[in-house]
This record gives sequence, structure tokens and C-alpha cells, in this order.
Amino acid sequence: MSRKKLLFVVFLLVSVGFAYAFQFSPLEQEFEPTGANSQKTYTVINDSEDQIAIEFSVLQRNQDASGEEVRSASSAEFVISPAKVIVAPSSTYVVRVKYIGPSTVTVEKAYRLVAKQMAYSLGKSQTTQSMFNFLYIYYSSLYVTPSEKVVKIEISSAKARLDEEGNQVMDVTIRNRGNVHQILLDSKLTLKDSSGKAVTVSGSEAIPGIDSLNILARKSVTKTIPWPEGLAFTAGASYTGSIEYSE
Repeated sequence: MSRKKLLFVVFLLVSVGFAYAFQFSPLEQEFEPTGANSQKTYTVINDSEDQIAIEFSVLQRNQDASGEEVRSASSAEFVISPAKVIVAPSSTYVVRVKYIGPSTVTVEKAYRLVAKQMAYSLGKSQTTQSMFNFLYIYYSSLYVTPSEKVVKIEISSAKARLDEEGNQVMDVTIRNRGNVHQILLDSKLTLKDSSGKAVTVSGSEAIPGIDSLNILARKSVTKTIPWPEGLAFTAGASYTGSIEYSE
């Protein structure tokens, strides 16, 4: 699976019985606001020997200042056909999703397409009350993209401070000035103090939360990293920096 394809799968414990898994794909799709590419298809595969029921919905996706995802309802911008389906045992079902929102998109719009398994007992052979039943929920990535894409990622600020335990840390704010999302794979930060001393840091321990961060269009995200060894520390001082990553 490509590192650029983001998939969230949540398992909900709901009742006694057996578990009936399903597969849902693709994990990520880009839509255009108009034309043939404003509609895409998704595939559900029922791996079990019983019928399963799936419900589909779309959630708008935002991002707060710490990089956490924030979701809200967005049903009016999409038509899903069908929105609910019963999938026969060991079979495949194709679902169509069409964007019907504003036809002019200058900044990419991010969503989650949700495929939620619903409790469904018809055809289920239940022989024991001692096993749990898990319902699967897939959250796939869906983007409505502008015709002209601009990618521009920068470090807008880097500040020194002492954390609650007295450790020297740096708060780094990364800003996506572009109009599409960007995943910061294999990130490297080059940070410089007022004397001109520069250090480069990379890896999950040195820049936690930054490497592989998916930063949405026009968003700013602040992450706290351990103090970069080699830089002079002055609490409250600002530093300069740049970022490199693989596309």
C-alpha cells in the first residue's frame, strides 16, 4: 500500500455474535468539480458467507492548529448511489459517488467517505453467545481538486520554550500556502539561530508529528519537537527554518 494512501478502519464492539468482514476500495480518490471526473466508483467485497449491510456517507474534513482532524456533515455536496446496500455472500458491489457541490473550486476540498457496516441478522447462523461481533467502519480519503494545483509548504515560525517539566523544546509551525494537501514524507527540517548556526533534524524522534504529516490546503499546524542539538537556546526567542520532504 502506498504511504500516500490514507485509510482509517475503526472496529466497533456492539453485541454478541460473529464478525463479518468486508473490503472497501479505493483508499483515496480525487474528484473534479465538474465533468466526467466529478463521479467515481467504489467497490465493496463481502468476504463472508453471510449477507452484510453497509451504509455510506460523506464527512467534510478540516484540520485544527495541532493537526488533528475535525469532521462535519457534508451530505448536500454528494450523491451516493446507493446510500445503503445489502451485499450477498462472497460477492462484490459497486457504489457510485458524485460531487454536486460548487462548480468552481480554487482551494482543494477534503472529505472522508465513510463505509459503515450495520447490524444485520438475516442469513446469520449464530451458534454461540460467547463471541463478540465487530462492525467495520472504513474512512477513506476523498478530495475535490482545483484545476490548477499549487504546492507551497513553509515553516512560518519556530520558537523556543521550556515545557511543563522544564525541558527545552521548540514549537514549529508549518504552513501550507498551496491550494492542495501535501503529505510530508521523509521530512527534514533545517533550523537556524540568530548567530547563523544551522542544524538539520529528521526522523520520528527528532521531529515527532511532522514526518508524514498530511497538511491540508491553506492550513497551519504547530508541533512541538525536542530541542535541536547544536542550536543556542533562548527561551521565547524565534528561529528561522526550512523544510524538505519527498513527494
